[in-house]
Amino acid sequence: MVASPDPVSDMANFELSEPVISRLEDFFSGPEFTSMLGDFMEKNAGNVQLVSTSEEQPLQNHDLFCRYTEAVEEQLDAFIAREGLTKEAVFDACRRVKEGGDAAWLSCVDYLLAACEYDRFLRLVADFQSM
Repeated sequence: MVASPDPVSDMANFELSEPVISRLEDFFSGPEFTSMLGDFMEKNAGNVQLVSTSEEQPLQNHDLFCRYTEAVEEQLDAFIAREGLTKEAVFDACRRVKEGGDAAWLSCVDYLLAACEYDRFLRLVADFQSM
């Protein structure tokens, strides 16, 4: 008989194997980051014109992408300093999770990718616009 998956046990195992990602996920789902994200999207999401990335992009979209990237970097830098981590440790943990295929359920990965990849930023904005 095969044991059914236990999500609580899986999460506990993940937290033991990737404590940096676990702390990062807690931060990205905490009030400091979610308030910043909510405020940013409330103020700016309506100003983004969603057009296919294969088409010419409005300059304002790129400006807002850069501002989102700066805001996430500022939050991430504060987290790294507060937690006594290095950027390399966070990068390595993210790389291991991505290579292990466990990144799909992590909201921190979505927010970080949206700060690095323009098309992911547009998807994040589209999600906020649809709410």
